[in-house]
Amino acid sequence: MKVKPNKIRFFSPQDNSGEVPKAAPKETLFTTSVTKTGRLAFPQKLMEGLDIDPSKPHFRVGTVNRRKGVKALYLIPTEAGDAEAFELAKTGRGYSIPLKGVFQKMGLNYMDEEYTFTIKSFDYGDGVTGYELVSHQQTPRSNASDE
Repeated sequence: MKVKPNKIRFFSPQDNSGEVPKAAPKETLFTTSVTKTGRLAFPQKLMEGLDIDPSKPHFRVGTVNRRKGVKALYLIPTEAGDAEAFELAKTGRGYSIPLKGVFQKMGLNYMDEEYTFTIKSFDYGDGVTGYELVSHQQTPRSNASDE
């Protein structure tokens, strides 16, 4: 068998150094879902992982205007006096934001479907860290109670 010279990849002495380049540490992925009662759930692990301070429980909640469906929600921390703020409420071992009316206006059938969001923090500007919640899946709910 004859191999063409341009098809051979030759190694260098540096390739033989034995040091394998380390992969970048994998970013931890956090997810949340909408409960049957229309609350956006924030388990304790999520709160700690994203450094969400429960002593500053007010958030503005928004989405990008789209004709159909919801791709993402945005949560921006704000002050208690903000008239458009939603408050993070303690529920069991975690927290949640009651958004029943908002979800209904968005057309989310949270009573029959489970909506799961992946959460990432982002720099909103002026030293404020916001949270982007991207919806990846919607599955039928089981008959088991989730709240």
